[in-house]
Amino acid sequence: MMTSPGRLASAALVLLVTAAGCMTGPYNGTTTADSVVGKSFLFQGYYNEPNTTISLQVLKTPDADPSVAANWIQFATAVTETSPTTFNSTDPIYYWSVNAAPVPNIFTTARWPTGGLVKVRGIAKDPDGDINLYTFDEVTFGDCLGEHINDDWATVGIECQGVGLNRSAFVSTALSPVTSATPPNYLGRKGDISTVETEQYYAQIQAPASFTAFRTRYGFASGDITATYYNDGDLGIGREMHCRTFSAANGQGVACYVRNYGVLNGQPSFGGDPTSALSDAVNRVNSFATVAMVFEPPANTANSVKFMVFDGPSGVRVPTAKLDSTGQHVSVPNNCLTCHGINSYYDSSTNSVSGAAKFLPFDVFSFKYSTASGFTQAAQADALRRLNQLVSFTSPTQATSEFITGLYAPKAVGDSTAVANNTYVPVDWTTNKRKGLALYNGVVKQYCRTCHMSATVPSYDFLQEDDFHNFKTSINADVCGAGHEMPQAEHVMRKFWNSGARAYLDLGLGLNSPCKP
Repeated sequence: MMTSPGRLASAALVLLVTAAGCMTGPYNGTTTADSVVGKSFLFQGYYNEPNTTISLQVLKTPDADPSVAANWIQFATAVTETSPTTFNSTDPIYYWSVNAAPVPNIFTTARWPTGGLVKVRGIAKDPDGDINLYTFDEVTFGDCLGEHINDDWATVGIECQGVGLNRSAFVSTALSPVTSATPPNYLGRKGDISTVETEQYYAQIQAPASFTAFRTRYGFASGDITATYYNDGDLGIGREMHCRTFSAANGQGVACYVRNYGVLNGQPSFGGDPTSALSDAVNRVNSFATVAMVFEPPANTANSVKFMVFDGPSGVRVPTAKLDSTGQHVSVPNNCLTCHGINSYYDSSTNSVSGAAKFLPFDVFSFKYSTASGFTQAAQADALRRLNQLVSFTSPTQATSEFITGLYAPKAVGDSTAVANNTYVPVDWTTNKRKGLALYNGVVKQYCRTCHMSATVPSYDFLQEDDFHNFKTSINADVCGAGHEMPQAEHVMRKFWNSGARAYLDLGLGLNSPCKP
């Protein structure tokens, strides 16, 4: 028989070896900003028998134990069709679908708290016994299906099954900690120091008193590499980056400075309009601060990486840097270390950074770019490659080194013909494709790795999937707990809570959490 393209694609996901059917939609990680009460979805899938009832069930509360059958409540049913579908196999499968709402009225809202998660599943009521239907993840489905489009159903199903196996979670984005009356503790993990202490730190690292003096000391009159972009995976501002090498007493050093752009009503705007921020950055107007970093060997010693901030308009060195809309934590270098030194801290007794602060790589696919001539991603691709090559000269962490290698594989970052790719996943995360890829691509890649690549203690760098699982209790507390401390940057947290990431996190780590604001 003939089937529509949509049905045909979905049919490729049936698990004929390990199960008899699947729920092909909605995918795990589906989001909605609508009211959860009465919110209807098209539930659909396949089973290998005709005229079979499919029971759609919802967990009575998102933190209930999903292994207890009594915690599941039926909210709709469907029946498989009598006409078969085939795809890369002679074995027939039968389509089913129904529009239904997991929370049909105000009396059932415990199933799905506004701003949180709801957990659902499908059960085929087969005469020979109930069969749990397999589910799939929105973040991995498209790529996986494309890789296995010519395989039989069993192979495709095994490769593409989701982190919940036979459960899906949908995400309400109607509320967010970012919009709450009491905002999260952005960039507060490293504490605060006084401006007097920052000046003592500046004296210790012999920071130039002005931006002009900084440029002169490190030779920025010529020879620097520059790129302009909107760092969408970080602070959410326009950036005009400049880096170059210089000769230091103990070898080659690397110095960088970045002018920040993105102003709304005269104040820095974090996560504001990318087009406006990029326009200012391209035209070099309305910069609100210039942040500088210097690596000077020997590596991994106190203050081998130095931080300093200059006022945008005047160029005078300043002791604070506002990096989110609240301005709760502006201490330099403390707020810098939040991302550039997961395992480092500021030691007031020595006016030094204790532990190894680190340069971070340029994650070129997490940036947004201008369409202006000379400022597109393509026009700046080689400059970004050379910037990453400079990072490789700063004694980077293992996670950063592996990221840069993977970003330009199969060529080396120093090869002028190397081209960046967006497919890098640490090897260990690919062992269990069902959980690994969804957790990494849906959570770590987008909301964690930028800062965690600075970790000098291996378990914090998330290079190993086990690292993430071993930290699941603290992850649950930091992400879903009352404080909502992770992700640490305001813009990244906003994006995280507007995405399906909490579904992958909850089912992938087995958190059994409502994960709500």
